[in-house]
Amino acid sequence: MTDKLEQATKRLRRLAEGTEEGTSGLSISSMIEAVVGPGYDDELAGLVSMALRASESGMSLDEIAKGILSLEDWRYSHS
Repeated sequence: MTDKLEQATKRLRRLAEGTEEGTSGLSISSMIEAVVGPGYDDELAGLVSMALRASESGMSLDEIAKGILSLEDWRYSHS
């Protein structure tokens, strides 16, 4: 696991650990911010939202962090 991915996963885990039991889970915006920071845009939020909804079996926090970072890298490499 790369250092960038490892750090993003740690931040996402801390966020998940701070979520109260009985709530509906983490918001997409809070997950993105935990992984890439507050400077993300609506396009990234839309892509992450679509990816999470498309996952029929759910995703682990590691997979979510890797997916968000991969989407961000893909966008920058194709802009």
